[in-house]
Amino acid sequence: MMCAFGRQRRREVIGLATAGALWPVMPWAARGEIATADAEAVVNALAAQVWSTIERNDLSDQERTDTLAAQLVAKTDVALLSRLVLGRHWQQLDDEQKVRYQELFDAVVMRTLARRLNQFAKDAQGSIEDHFALVGSAPAGERDVLVRSTVRPQTGDTLAVDWRLREGDAGPVIIDVIIEGVSLLVSQRSEFAAVIERSNMEGLLAELQARADSTSS
Repeated sequence: MMCAFGRQRRREVIGLATAGALWPVMPWAARGEIATADAEAVVNALAAQVWSTIERNDLSDQERTDTLAAQLVAKTDVALLSRLVLGRHWQQLDDEQKVRYQELFDAVVMRTLARRLNQFAKDAQGSIEDHFALVGSAPAGERDVLVRSTVRPQTGDTLAVDWRLREGDAGPVIIDVIIEGVSLLVSQRSEFAAVIERSNMEGLLAELQARADSTSS
């Protein structure tokens, strides 16, 4: 299911995330089995939806990407993820900039994941059970659950893909994806922080806008 994201994202961000920066996984007695099962159900449902979309041959590339993006966003707390990525820099934004940033984060980061999944639609062969499996789950920090899974591409090595979920208003939502130990949240935070250091917050917004424009044209 996450073949494209796994292979490409690992190459792009492996140098950005360090072991000390990744989310710690610690025991948490307050997280019960039902919540853990709910978190696993969210990941399973997303995997099934994405696989079903990738298998379809009646969609154009744009239609498939749009559908995949909507499925990813529906299971992810994009607003929270975007704020966590920005970290302390979030407070530097005024209200208008916050709205603009979150819209651009969705347009750039989430749609990039969808496009990478779409690129590998031609490799969608067999059943989802041939390519995706849950390994288990465990409490992560004081509020979250980490759902562990494996992804088996059509060719190449099996990838470890972990999903960090937090309770939302309507149930668990994804707030991070970790591919082979590399956190999307941490890697994006490092990338955005480097841009901010070079050219401040307006520079980051301008770069995100340029990326959004280039992918929509």
